Amino acid sequence: MQPSALRYFLEVARTGSLSAAAGRLHIATSAISRQISRLEEELGTPLFDRRPRGMALTHAGRLLASYARRAVLEGDEIVSEIRALSSDATRGLIRLGVTEGLAVSFLPEMIHAFRLERPHMLFDVRVMSPAQVVTCVQEGEVEIGLTFSLSPEDGVEIRWQRAVSAYAFAGKTHPLVGHGPITIEEISEHPVAILDSGATVRRVLDMYCATRGILLKPALSSSNLASVLHFCRLGPAMTFASYISARAAVRDGHLAVVPLRETNFLERNLQILTMLGRTLPQTTRDFLERLVMELEAPDTLHPPPAAWATGAKRSQS
Repeated sequence: MQPSALRYFLEVARTGSLSAAAGRLHIATSAISRQISRLEEELGTPLFDRRPRGMALTHAGRLLASYARRAVLEGDEIVSEIRALSSDATRGLIRLGVTEGLAVSFLPEMIHAFRLERPHMLFDVRVMSPAQVVTCVQEGEVEIGLTFSLSPEDGVEIRWQRAVSAYAFAGKTHPLVGHGPITIEEISEHPVAILDSGATVRRVLDMYCATRGILLKPALSSSNLASVLHFCRLGPAMTFASYISARAAVRDGHLAVVPLRETNFLERNLQILTMLGRTLPQTTRDFLERLVMELEAPDTLHPPPAAWATGAKRSQS
């Protein structure tokens, strides 16, 4: 199987059309068609179901697509590493797919620290929903995915995982700050700001409230966590998030962590993902190791004692 044939095959798989693939690759449709036919002849099985409205991968086609993505990506990566040997400074690009909360402060701080030692490294950070992070890792559009998950996914390798609870956060002047552990029922009597339904924390919060008959009417619902946190800083609203998502605002004194009576509240899995079977470049592996080290540090996922609201005792949540 020639690299060009695999690239043509992947583009048809991605677009579902010979003509669309030809347009993206700027080559003749007949050339792509011949390459696909040769692949099917070589493998002895159809790779696509030809349909009136496009082409869909067969089971054999899906198996080949999984292999082809890894082969093409690793081919590109080894070429980049070989070229770097003749360069005065090692330069590389690390592409990451992350969910909103991890992009606010945690990841920029990690990239900054890494570039202090390797200033020629480049980063491309894509902020997206948890489902999109998984898809981008599966299809090789990013080398590393960092996301919250509620269920396992196919086609990815979990390099690191921890169960992470959510916490309540509010501005220092919120009326519930300093009153000890509180319940969700108490919070529901005040304005709430929260991420929209694309976020895992919103999904588990909605399920939690539904099972207890609690009605939450968010004063602000947004896909942007920075907006939610700033809104809470300005007024009497409270939000729910993982500590890693809000720790910069807490560390800077803009928000306080409010203890909850519920234990393991809104628990989700925080995961580092890579494509299943993919070999990462050494520099990317080095950055992944730094991520793991920081995530396992004591004050990354759980608030330190100084972060809790004044006068409030720390709960088990």
